[in-house]
Amino acid sequence: MRPDLSNYAGREQAYVKHHFLADYVERLVFKVASAYPDVVYIDGFSGPWKDQGQNFEDTSFGIALEALRKAKAEWKRIKGVDVTMTALLVERDPEAYRRLQDVIPLYPDIRIKTFHGEFVPHIKNLMATIPPRAFTFILMDPKGWTIDMNAVAPLISRPNTEVVLNFMFDFINRFATIEQPAIQAGLDALLPRTHWRQRMPERDLGASERAADIRKDILVSAICEVIARLGRYPYVMETPVLYPTKDRTFYSLIYATRSDVGIEVFRECQHDALKAQDIVRDQLKADRRAQATLMNDMFAGAPTGNEFATKWMAEQEQAARAALLAMIPEAPASIRYGDVWPAVLAKHGVRSRRLARIAAELRSAGTVKFLDWARRKQVPDDDYRVQR
Repeated sequence: MRPDLSNYAGREQAYVKHHFLADYVERLVFKVASAYPDVVYIDGFSGPWKDQGQNFEDTSFGIALEALRKAKAEWKRIKGVDVTMTALLVERDPEAYRRLQDVIPLYPDIRIKTFHGEFVPHIKNLMATIPPRAFTFILMDPKGWTIDMNAVAPLISRPNTEVVLNFMFDFINRFATIEQPAIQAGLDALLPRTHWRQRMPERDLGASERAADIRKDILVSAICEVIARLGRYPYVMETPVLYPTKDRTFYSLIYATRSDVGIEVFRECQHDALKAQDIVRDQLKADRRAQATLMNDMFAGAPTGNEFATKWMAEQEQAARAALLAMIPEAPASIRYGDVWPAVLAKHGVRSRRLARIAAELRSAGTVKFLDWARRKQVPDDDYRVQR
């Protein structure tokens, strides 16, 4: 179930995040449920904080619980398999934690356990609660950015685990140049052993858009390195969430997986969320223009040419095409297509089905050759060998 935009007035960026979360949890859990008797969702910073829905449907844990319920019901209906769904919810604020108890009777079909206090001190308790053969999805969405990633490492490095971290880029970017020891210590705990400070530009680039892009690349690259190293994840990816009415990154959703299925699902959900973001941002900008001019915007909802998703996807597709060709060896050597596409998707924001079409187009143009291509096939199978 997609989130209801009417519940997100003044926090539209959270709508984009929850759009992604709803899609991701439902699609991925449905795909992996056949392989695991237990599926566990962990929310390290649950809230609720600024919810406006009647039954927490505009909170991260509410979105996730609804997705777990739907996936559980689908597996029961289609396969007759009753997958055990568990949610472990951590919240430090006493009032928010008290309200968190109200969610338990709303989901009698899901095992819900709550933990009062900071996330990191509960790591051992959380790990002791997870069944040994469970598939686990961890959401870390703090109000700020203070997380001791070394302390989190035992949890995120568990087998059969995937992670989404809400990396508060704009907030972190503003604090990165402040020399106060407490702030610098907090950033070092978030970005251990990345030498992020030394990677920053030596001269002050000011507040220009280019400067923000440079700092974003450095900081996002650093947190991706941390999660990959501490959690032993071969694939760590990022999707930007923009300010509702500014063309600037507010925060980044960092996703880590060890599976090809996870990469595939992430890119599908990412594309859908970014398209939803463009629609929301366009409407908000149209509303502001209407308020300023006291006239309705007759072009609201029409393509403006400034859509972030459209431009971003075109750039990513071009980069993916180049990466695909770079990975394919020259004849007589060859490589399995199934050994190529996950690596390309991990680095470039293209859907697997679109990359398969690109591969087919390159074959038709004679740029690459598939040694095992079967008649009437439209796109390559994973086992097909390919060469340039």
